[in-house]
Amino acid sequence: MEKRSYTNGMKIAGLVLHQFFTVVLTISIFLLGSMVSKNILELTDIGTEDFFGSGYYLQCMEKKCNDLSEYLQLTQKGEERTPEEEKRYLKYTNEFKQEDSNFCFWYKVGEVWYTNQPDTEEGQVFDTQTILMEAKTMGDYLLYDMQEKEFGTNIRGLENYFFGTYNTQNYWPIEDVVLVIGVDTQLPVQDDLYEAKEEYVRLHPWIKVSIVAAVLSIVGWILTLVYLTLAAGHNDDGEEIRLNWIDKVKTELMIAGFVFLTSELVILISRVGGQDWDVSGLLVASGTVSCLIDALFLVFYLSMVRRLKAEAMWENSLICWLTRGVEKTFRERTVTVQVLVTFAVHMIVCFILAVGAFRYKNVICLVLLLIFSGGEAYLMLRKAVEHYKILQGVERITDGNLSAKIDVDELHGEDRKLAEAINNIGAGLLHAVDDNTKNERMKADLITNVSHDIKTPLTSIINYVNLLKMEHIENERAGNYIRILDEKSQRLKQLTEDLVEASRVSSGNVKLEMQKIDIVELVCQTGGEFDEKFESKELTIVTKLPKNAVFIRADGRQLYRVIENLYNNAAKYAMEKTRVYVEVLSEGEKAEFSIKNVSEKSLAIENNSVEDLTERFIRGDSSRTTEGSGLGLSIAKNLTILMGGQFQISVDGDLFKANITFPVLMEE
Repeated sequence: MEKRSYTNGMKIAGLVLHQFFTVVLTISIFLLGSMVSKNILELTDIGTEDFFGSGYYLQCMEKKCNDLSEYLQLTQKGEERTPEEEKRYLKYTNEFKQEDSNFCFWYKVGEVWYTNQPDTEEGQVFDTQTILMEAKTMGDYLLYDMQEKEFGTNIRGLENYFFGTYNTQNYWPIEDVVLVIGVDTQLPVQDDLYEAKEEYVRLHPWIKVSIVAAVLSIVGWILTLVYLTLAAGHNDDGEEIRLNWIDKVKTELMIAGFVFLTSELVILISRVGGQDWDVSGLLVASGTVSCLIDALFLVFYLSMVRRLKAEAMWENSLICWLTRGVEKTFRERTVTVQVLVTFAVHMIVCFILAVGAFRYKNVICLVLLLIFSGGEAYLMLRKAVEHYKILQGVERITDGNLSAKIDVDELHGEDRKLAEAINNIGAGLLHAVDDNTKNERMKADLITNVSHDIKTPLTSIINYVNLLKMEHIENERAGNYIRILDEKSQRLKQLTEDLVEASRVSSGNVKLEMQKIDIVELVCQTGGEFDEKFESKELTIVTKLPKNAVFIRADGRQLYRVIENLYNNAAKYAMEKTRVYVEVLSEGEKAEFSIKNVSEKSLAIENNSVEDLTERFIRGDSSRTTEGSGLGLSIAKNLTILMGGQFQISVDGDLFKANITFPVLMEE
């Protein structure tokens, strides 16, 4: 199966696109919802841009006819109008003023007729055809003549208002009534029809855009969510499922938080939708809130997806935590049940005795309560003393006294078992230490015996090689063989001696003669002995010593061996034509000798750690082509520690540095 890779860049792009599609979808829905609420969105209007041919215009006209019907009824009441009706009458009078309205009407009932046209004279005859012609010249008209049983209009759909299935007879009588309506389609006056047209022209073009954007954003929202679902928990390798910090929140808490925050945001977005916004305000408000809701949804949804993929949904739930806690309680019921039962008995007994002593004033209950409390206090004090004895025994064992035992005769219950277990641990440690000491002694004896057995035939080989060197052998190849035998036998002799010495030093079987020594003088003496060796490798020694003597307490012979080993190590392993730095510092109560050189072999590659160089048989030259035995630094370190000093080496790239530190011997 082909390996999929989900990069962080692709994830971020998916998140951004998902949020973008969410915002676009929300804005589209809000726009469509706003147009539906304003009765602008009609399916029959999607293909038209003409306000006067739209369903929105028809709804506006129906509303005007309703208002006109109520206005005429209030007019006919005259002085019989109630105060509330009077308010509505004044409102309609203002609405239908000729100078403030593009809507004109002529209404006749019996011999009385009404109009909002100012050029009508008192007593003028109501001529239906003349009035109708005047209405037609305005643009849109309507004739509702129940005397002649005629009806006509060029306003599409308005006939359903008068003769539709819903009841309109409460508004318009069907007998002895003539109504003529004219609408100036030029809309010269800025009335409610003018505002309706402006709103229609402004919002109607968004219908197609909103529908297309809603469809595309739904598709994009689904596709990006599918990608984010597949990528959730994966990194560039696409293999291991990795959880984020938020995935560690308990599942139930995550769900509760999501439901709470989502409900708050839904309330907020409903408030946004309930406000009267213009287009730009609607875009900003709905887009911002939807972006917040989508961000919250993605955090919750992707966290749930990662948990499902990692099979951590149950593991990271409160129910699982409580279940395992109950299981653990019953699994370890030996301790927990004992504590709970003891506490319950304590509470019950104390409550009963306290009620008897203080509620019913019973002296016996008071005495029993005091005895019971005293007994508990005694048991608690005894428990504390037993714990202290166990702690003292553990501290003695920790300090190295592995043979120390805790007296278990005065202990009880669990404390007695604990003390016996600690005693067994101490005995086991003592046995292990004895075995380790015995093994170390056996190793030292083995090395000493083997080295002694090697030295006898090795001495014979060296003697015979010396005899061969005294013979005048003219064969050049034979002489070369003798020279190689001499070098290898001497190296084997030195290795044997170093091995025995290393064994003695590591086991502490070295007799030290501690005395007052000037380390500056000792370093000068040792350095002079190595001048020839350093010159043979073209090494330059740079020495920095104090002008005054620096006295320490050490074994002079063994300290000389330590410093000699460090000089010899530099002579063997330092890179040719480089410098060797030797320095003695006296700071406060410590004297420090250090030697630094650049190694010919790469120390970073040859050794895993700096400490390895002080172990037995470890050398800077892992190919072991040089003459060293790998015991020099180990012997130097152990001798320094035996004399009370500190031995430390450090490596920086190929720079090797060794330090030995001793306390300065103060003059009396």
